Parts: sequence; C-alpha cells; structure tokens
Amino acid sequence: MKLIYLSLILFAPFTFTNDLTNIFNKAIEKANLSFTQSSINPYTNSIDKSEGRIIRDQENLIFYIDTPFKEKYELSKKEIVITDLELDQISNIQLEEISNNTLIEIFLNGLSSNNANYDLDYNEDTILIKSSANEGYNQIEVKFKNSKIYYLKYRDNLEIENLIMFDKLAAN
Repeated sequence: MKLIYLSLILFAPFTFTNDLTNIFNKAIEKANLSFTQSSINPYTNSIDKSEGRIIRDQENLIFYIDTPFKEKYELSKKEIVITDLELDQISNIQLEEISNNTLIEIFLNGLSSNNANYDLDYNEDTILIKSSANEGYNQIEVKFKNSKIYYLKYRDNLEIENLIMFDKLAAN
C-alpha cells in the first residue's frame, strides 16, 4: 500500500504537467478560438481592447482581429502575412528577421519541456513559460480553467502588458 502512495506522489506532478502541456498543444493545434485582448500601455496610460479569433488552416495559424479594426495575421513557419482588411493592404515579416520570440514559437510549435529557448514552470492550473532571451516576452503565463485555456498573459518587447482572455474557454 505504501508503494502505491509513493508512486502516486512521484508520478502525479509529471502527469499533471503533461496534462496542461497537452491541453495547450491541442488547443493550438485545433485552433478555433475566440478571444478578447486587453493591452495596458504605460506610455499613454491607456487600456486598448481588441476582439478576434484564432483559426488553424492546414499549414497556418490565422489571427483575425474583428474590433476595433479589421486585420488578419497569418503565421506560418516562414513568415507573418499581415493584412489590413479595411484598407486592403498587405505586408510580410520574415520569421528569420524576428529572433527568439517565444510567443510566436509556442503558437507555431506548441509547448515542449525539451526546448532550449524557454523553461516551463507548472502550478496547479498555470504554466509559466520563461524565455531564455533577455528581451520582450520573457515570461508568458497560461492559466487553465475546467481543463481548458482560460487566459494568456505576457509583457511584450515594448513593455506593454497584454492579457488575452479566451471567451468561450478554448477547447482542448
């Protein structure tokens, strides 16, 4: 009986951490998520809000911003294609121009405990993703509720605090 308790104690944290990682990875892999993003800008002392959706097609992760502007961001392994849907303007950013962006990396590849670019720390219902780089996105907090992604919080490279709340709890 003591052996059973000991094995539960030893393997429970591993199982728990894998569960949260799997929930995150499945939500991003299947991506059909709606969200509200709030950004706290310390320079203007303002809070900006936007609403949108994250959808995965066969090869890309597509972020639609529905309000206050209509924009589309297509994230692929090579680039980000940014489309201003109201002005019908398109611009591209090659991912090789962006170094060590943990947020882009986890959206493209999911979370991995063996990634040299970041460390994962787990709490009961939270994953803290701690970047190895010393520039923006140093720490990303992913909170879970009812075995689904509840929010994602980070400070970007401009020191703007961002909170992305998944409206209908991102499905796993």
